[in-house]
Amino acid sequence: MRTKIVFGGLTIALLVSTSAFAQVKDPGYLEYDGGSTLLTGTAFDGGVSAAGPRATLTGTGGSVLQVFQGITQYDAAALSRNFIPPDTMGAVGTTQFVEILNGAVAVYNKSNGSVASLQSDVAFWAAAGQTGTQGDPRILFNASLNRWVATAFGNSVSDIQIAVSNTADATGGWTSTKFTGYAGSGFGGGIADYATLAMDKNAIYIGTNDFGNASATATSASFQGTTLNVIPLSDVFHAGGPIATNNVQFFTAYTGGATDDFTRGFAIQGVNNSDRAGTTGRTLSVSFQANALTSYDITNAGTATTARGTATDFIAVSDYKVNSAARQPSGFNGLSSQIVDAGDDRVGSSVTEVNGRIYAVHTVTPIGGNYTVVRYSVVDAVTKTILSEGDIGTAGHDYYYGSIAVNAFGQVVISYDRSGAGADGAITVMARTFDTTATGGLTPTSAELTIKVSDVNDYHNGSAELVAPAGRQRFGDYSAITVDPTDPNKFWLVGEYATFWNNAAGGHPTGTGGSRWATVIAEIQADAVPEPATWAMMIVGFGMVGAAARRRRPATLTA
Repeated sequence: MRTKIVFGGLTIALLVSTSAFAQVKDPGYLEYDGGSTLLTGTAFDGGVSAAGPRATLTGTGGSVLQVFQGITQYDAAALSRNFIPPDTMGAVGTTQFVEILNGAVAVYNKSNGSVASLQSDVAFWAAAGQTGTQGDPRILFNASLNRWVATAFGNSVSDIQIAVSNTADATGGWTSTKFTGYAGSGFGGGIADYATLAMDKNAIYIGTNDFGNASATATSASFQGTTLNVIPLSDVFHAGGPIATNNVQFFTAYTGGATDDFTRGFAIQGVNNSDRAGTTGRTLSVSFQANALTSYDITNAGTATTARGTATDFIAVSDYKVNSAARQPSGFNGLSSQIVDAGDDRVGSSVTEVNGRIYAVHTVTPIGGNYTVVRYSVVDAVTKTILSEGDIGTAGHDYYYGSIAVNAFGQVVISYDRSGAGADGAITVMARTFDTTATGGLTPTSAELTIKVSDVNDYHNGSAELVAPAGRQRFGDYSAITVDPTDPNKFWLVGEYATFWNNAAGGHPTGTGGSRWATVIAEIQADAVPEPATWAMMIVGFGMVGAAARRRRPATLTA
C-alpha cells in the first residue's frame, strides 16, 4: 500500500510496500509504432522566414526568467518537413539554445530568444555530411569541451547518426558519422528505434529498442531486443570528426517472456555525469515486463576493455498500470475529450547522476487512479535502491512527457505537459523546482510554474477543427531540460503545446483547418523559496519520503 499527501500540484507517495509484478507491461512495447508521420499534400498558411526575431511569450516572473517561442509545425511545414509528433528536444550552451526536432533545427541567442538560424533537419544533417534523417533527434552540450553533440536516425532507420559541432557556436561547422544502431543478428534492415543519448567523462551512450525487418513506414514489426552503444568520448570528439570505430554494443535479445525479461530494460537511458571519477558508466530504464526500474553498469567505459557489468539491478517501485490517453476540455459533438497520447511508462528524457544519486522521471498511472502523473525517482547510484519517489499530479488533470535536470548543488527542475477536461485543462507546459535533501528526498521550492497555455482547447492531429479525431493522437514523444553551463542556478527547458488551428479563425485563411503543434523554450531560476505556509507540509511529506528506501533484486544477464 501507499499513503498520499497532496499539496499544490504535487502528490507525494509514501512508500510502504510494493507489488511490482502485478501488471504485465504495455503490449505496445512489442510493436514498432511506425515512427513519426510525415504529412504531405497539406496546404499551410503562416510559415516563417529562416531567421529573425521570435515572439517573447507572456508568463515570466518569479522563477521564470524568460519564455520565448520555439519551432512550430508551421515552421517545419514551410521547410517541407511537416511531422507528427515533433519529438521535442533541445539543450543550452554558453551563448545559445539549440532546438532539434522532427523536421527542423533552430539556434537561438540566449540573451533574448532571437533566432540565429532555422533550417530543416535534412539541411542540418547534409551540412554535417549525411544524406538525410528519419528523425528521433537528441542533443547535448559538453561544457568541458564547449561543443555540441546531436544524434538522430540516419536516412535508414537501421542507422544512428552523430554530429559534433566544431566550436561552441552551433551556427558554425559540424562533422558527423553514422553506424548501425543495433547489434543483434538475423534482422538486417531492422529498426534502431527510440535512440537515447547520454554522456559522461568517458563515453557517450546510445540505447535503442530493436525491431525486425520492416520499412520506415511500417506500423508493426517484431521486437527483437535492446542495444546499448558505448562510444569513447575521444572518438566522438575526434580531431578529424566523430568516428564509431570503437563502438562497443551490448545486445540483449527478447526471449518471449522468460524470467530475465523482468530485469531487461526498455528504452535504455545512459546516465549523464560530468563529475564522477573513474570509468564506470551507468544506465537506468523501466523493466520490460514488470512495473519497476532496472539498472546495470558499464565497466571501463570508453576503453579497450569496455564491458557490461554482470549484475542487472531490479529496482522495485510503487505499482502502477498502463496509461490511458490524456484529457482536454473540448470533445467533438459530445465525443470523449480523452484522446491525447500520453505515452507509456518508459523513461523518455535524460537521466542524470549528481553526488552519487541518479534522477529520472517517467509517466505512469497509479493503481486506483485514472489520471497520468509524472513520477520522479531518486536512486542511489551504487546500491541501486530508491532514495525517494513522488508523483507530480493533481485531481482532474493528466501529467505527461516530463523531463528532469539537476545541478551540482542538488537543485532540480522538472517540466511536463498538463491537461484536463475542466476549464483550466488546455494542454499547458509547466515546471516545478526542488532542492535535494541530505537523504535524497526532493523538497519543492516553487509552486507549479505555468510556462505556456495552449492557444486552443482541443488539439488533435490528422483531422480539421469540428471534425472527429482520426487515428492515434500523437504528442511528445519527449521534452528536455538542461543546466546552463555558465550559471548552474539556471535551467533551460523546451516543451510542446497546441497552437492555433490552421484555418481563418486561427489566423491562417488559406489553411486546411487542422490542429498544429508548437514548442516553447523557457529559462528557469532554481533557487526560489517556497511560501512559508507550505513549509510544514513539505517537512512532513518529504521527510517521510526521504526516509523510505527500496530493496533491489540482483540478477545475472548475458550481454
